[in-house]
Amino acid sequence: MKRLKVSGLIDLFKVNDPNEIQAVVRDLNLDRKFETKTCPINSYLLRRSLMVLSFGGRRFPTMTPREDAQRAQQQEQLWNQLSAKATAIVNGPEELESLANWIRGVGSDEALGVLVQQLLGQLFSDEFVATQESWEAAKILVAAPRSNNLFNMGWWSASGKVRRAKRLLAGMVNDDLSAVNAIGIAAHNVVKSFRRMRVLHADAAMRETLSAEAAAEQCLFAPVSVYRQATESGRVNGWPTRFVDVSALWAARI
Repeated sequence: MKRLKVSGLIDLFKVNDPNEIQAVVRDLNLDRKFETKTCPINSYLLRRSLMVLSFGGRRFPTMTPREDAQRAQQQEQLWNQLSAKATAIVNGPEELESLANWIRGVGSDEALGVLVQQLLGQLFSDEFVATQESWEAAKILVAAPRSNNLFNMGWWSASGKVRRAKRLLAGMVNDDLSAVNAIGIAAHNVVKSFRRMRVLHADAAMRETLSAEAAAEQCLFAPVSVYRQATESGRVNGWPTRFVDVSALWAARI
């Protein structure tokens, strides 16, 4: 864990150790309420993320407090919905064949995004059809909360590019923000996983010796970053925090 603090300007914790991330996630004083005032750079990071990861006056589930009753209800419904489809997916339905072929070396890197987005979108809507346009929207959505390119950020904001990307993706999944998060944000982690699978499959010796469990462990990727804010004074892994601190959790690969 590292701390970046300039009094009155910025106060961030960066966490990339999996055990430390788990400890922070379990800390009830660190949450996604994002309601307290904070120092300028922390505030800018939060405003930017909340602006991008909201739609129609609603925050994405990943930016909603853990105690939010509606979020908890929707999370349970989503769990049941995806669990009901898990068996069919594990058994390898025909719609996975295009991704299996990609792992075998058939298809371009750019084509992968559309294939992954199609797989995830179908979990939420049987009528979902991914396109190159929807994948481009997803690339805008995932870059906007964390881009360091001020020119791009200014242009995207002035031109409404981020708003249009969200509107396009939301319209494809009946404004379900869990689905928008899946096809616009989480899809990029899945793309990383498939790229790693392709590398492993290309190595004949690896294909013969690597167990399915070991391969899966190498092909799981966490989000690049998630945010939490300290809601009360306390400590983060021994570091004292005031309620205005923001913890930026730079997630390690799991």
